[in-house]
Amino acid sequence: MEDINEIYDRIMGKLNEGPSLILEIAERIEKDTLQTQTIVDYFAAKGEIKKTSRKFGSSPVYFLEKDREKALNVLMQTLNNQEKALITKIREKKVVNTESLSSAERYLSQNLTDFIKKVSAQDNQTGQKADYLYEQGLSLDAVKSIINSKDEKPKPMQRETTAKKTGENKEPVKQEVNETLIKNGFEEPKEIEKGVFMCLYGQNRIKVIVQVLNKKSIAKKDFINAMGYSTVYKTVTFILTNAEKIAGNKSFGNMVNVIKTEI
Repeated sequence: MEDINEIYDRIMGKLNEGPSLILEIAERIEKDTLQTQTIVDYFAAKGEIKKTSRKFGSSPVYFLEKDREKALNVLMQTLNNQEKALITKIREKKVVNTESLSSAERYLSQNLTDFIKKVSAQDNQTGQKADYLYEQGLSLDAVKSIINSKDEKPKPMQRETTAKKTGENKEPVKQEVNETLIKNGFEEPKEIEKGVFMCLYGQNRIKVIVQVLNKKSIAKKDFINAMGYSTVYKTVTFILTNAEKIAGNKSFGNMVNVIKTEI
C-alpha cells in the first residue's frame, strides 16, 4: 500500500509550484479525481492546505497560504464585471458599511467570501448596529480601527433602512418610465434605486420590485441581480425590457419574471 506521507509530499510539491485544481493534483499523484479530492480535503481539514469556497469549473482552487493572492487571481477569472467592481470598491475603501451598498451588491457579496469578509459592529453611544464588509487580507484589529475612525462610525440607520424596505423613496419617477410601468399593470411606482422600482401589482395590489432594463440582451447575471432584489425585499421581481435576446431563467422559478415591452 502506498505510503500517505509520499502522497502528501507529492501534493505539497505540486502546490509549491502554485495554486492548483483537483485534476492537476490528481495527475501529479496518479490517482482519479475522486480519490484525490478525498485525500486533499483531508489535509485541508487539518489546515495544512487551503482551498477556496468558490469553484473554478467543478473544482475549488487548492493553495498554500503563501500563494493566497495567486489563488484569488485564478478565481477572479470566474467573476462577472459586477462582482469584480464590488471587490475593487471594497479593496479601495478597505471597510464598507453594507448600508452604503445596493441590494444587488449585498446579494453578490454572499458569493464572494474568498475575497471579502463580513463583521458586525455596534456603536457604544447610540446602540446602532451595522454590518461591514472588508477585504480578506485585513486583520480584525485593523478593521476595528477603521470602523472606529471618524468617517466609519456606525450611523443611525432606521429611517434609511425602512425607506429602502418599503420603497418610500421620494425621488420623482420620470413620466415616460411611469407610463411604461402603468401600461404593464404596475401602479404607484417609487424608485428605490436607479431603474429599480417598488410598485403595486395585480388585483390584490401586492408590492413587487420592477427593474427596467433598456438593453439588447438579458444575461444570466441580470437574473442574478434581479434575484438579489427578491431576496432583500422578500417579493417577486419583474424585469421590463426591450431586449432581443434573453437568457434562460428557469432556475430562478417564479421569483424573477420577464416582460418584453417598448421602453
